Amino acid sequence: MFWEVLWMPVAYNGRLLEVDLSRGRTTVRRLEEGFLRRYIGGKGFAARILYDELGAGVDPLGEDNVLLIAVGPVQGLRLSGASRFSAFFKSPLTGIWGESCCGGSFGPELKRTGFDGVIIRGKSDRPVYLLIEDEHVEIRDAGEYWGVDALESEKMLKQEHSLRHQVLTIGPAGERLVKFACISHAGGRQLGRCGAGAVMGSKKLKAVVVRGTGEVEAANPEGLSEFKEWLEKEILERVYGLRKYGTPGIIVLCNRNGALPTRNWTTGEFEGLDKIGPKVLRERYMKEDRACYACVLACGKLSVVESGPYAGTRVEGPEYETLFALGPLCGVDSPEAIIKANEVCDRLGLDTITAGNVVAFAMELGERGILSKEDVGGLELRFGNYEAMIRLLEMIGRREGIGDVLAEGVREASRRIGRGAEAFAVHVKGLEPPGYDPRNLKGVALAYAVSCRGACHLRHMTYRPNLTGEHPFKPDVEVDRLSYEGHAEIVKEQEDFYTLVDSMIFCKFYCLPTLGPVLWDELCRLYELTTGWEASKAWMVERANEINDLIRAFNLREGITTKDDTLPERLFSHPVRGEVVDRDQLKGMVSEFYRLRGWYEEGRPKLSRKTL
Repeated sequence: MFWEVLWMPVAYNGRLLEVDLSRGRTTVRRLEEGFLRRYIGGKGFAARILYDELGAGVDPLGEDNVLLIAVGPVQGLRLSGASRFSAFFKSPLTGIWGESCCGGSFGPELKRTGFDGVIIRGKSDRPVYLLIEDEHVEIRDAGEYWGVDALESEKMLKQEHSLRHQVLTIGPAGERLVKFACISHAGGRQLGRCGAGAVMGSKKLKAVVVRGTGEVEAANPEGLSEFKEWLEKEILERVYGLRKYGTPGIIVLCNRNGALPTRNWTTGEFEGLDKIGPKVLRERYMKEDRACYACVLACGKLSVVESGPYAGTRVEGPEYETLFALGPLCGVDSPEAIIKANEVCDRLGLDTITAGNVVAFAMELGERGILSKEDVGGLELRFGNYEAMIRLLEMIGRREGIGDVLAEGVREASRRIGRGAEAFAVHVKGLEPPGYDPRNLKGVALAYAVSCRGACHLRHMTYRPNLTGEHPFKPDVEVDRLSYEGHAEIVKEQEDFYTLVDSMIFCKFYCLPTLGPVLWDELCRLYELTTGWEASKAWMVERANEINDLIRAFNLREGITTKDDTLPERLFSHPVRGEVVDRDQLKGMVSEFYRLRGWYEEGRPKLSRKTL
């Protein structure tokens, strides 16, 4: 295998911690230079390991599934944008490749323990948590924390250990195997998508607690210091709005372009936007700017409700995706209710994107009479009823009543409910979409269709050039959001670029299409300064191609075909501003994407024996 030779690199620890919860044992896997060079970190590591070690048909909630928590070469270097870490697994929500990324301080802390990641497999027979303090690794009893919400259990574990310890934990949703349960960190940051929290819950793993005292070195410290100075200056000049308003700032642009999904994807404009927009949130609710480790951007916002029925509610957020999903998508125009619903999701440990989609789906079924009041415990499910929304979230997180069905996500819930409910379940490959409507953003239509984890805005970041009209890598080329031309090339190149970003695990806000400041040249430079190894765009694209080929092969092995690289029927047949996604045009874009990827017409990679 690639990792059998003992070797100590720069910017890496060259080691993965392996934890077998079934046997209560831990071991160390060493990573050789060739593996690190070839797969870079994070997503690259995961593509190789999950493809090699998860056979087809593994139960996502069984002991044979693995949870890989990984960092890349830049973590621990006290560099803005280098705080992130990721989790990789087979998703219990979709049954295919699952991944999620998070900020905060856990990533750098894990790197300082002397490991580049943790592979967790097996299943404990009782609630436990994993404690990693440099070389000391221990599986501890978590009985007193089981049943405690995600925010409170993190506080308890910090009291048990220290404020310097960094904690990942799950809430009641993860314990009850809600298919879109998340993993929580830092009082309001999450590994949100694809059900990572349910994977932890299935293993009876309540938390991972880390404390590292080691140092991470860069190959060129002086060059990295100059890069850091340039980066911090550039980011503050280029993305001022993100620093002031956080991610909610983009909601205005989405609404203006008819691309803000509203009332379960029945329209793309929300008439109540003025009540929940970024200026209102900034002036009335945002009380504190919050940053990830060593970051100057501070895009996180602490919001506080000071009056009304939800007075005293405090939450880090709402981020744009939460604002859209618990606001317009559910027809809710009360910022206090959205903030409260955000807090409920954080405590229970629910992915807010899927949670909002599930509630909106249920609201439409309620309005159409497919779900009666008796079916839903007496709730009046209609768009705009935020009290019902909050109660339904609680029912989902604890699998109570109809919440037990909705906890499966819209695809499976619609099958169980029947009575025509599947027509109103909006998802791609089982993953509910984020807040960019592809009917008025044709590049997003392709990105959602071909994303490896289901409908996703982060694998390609295509929403931004579609909304702004600016080409991400060619300043003199305009992007027409309503045309089907040229998007396959953009999606392919952006997928390559962000595959590398996700392998180094660098913050995407520092790598925004059209804004930068980190694009191809700068990413190569950062890699060279960090590792000491030369990098070019062509070499980086080779790495991205292999990583994406492995992930596609993983999904094909799980039964995905080109028929799955599509969109839900509503987006083909229900117009917004007179626009739908044309089915044949989408197929054409998908075929062109396959060609640019170097895949066969049926979407199968041309994997070499060397890759396999």
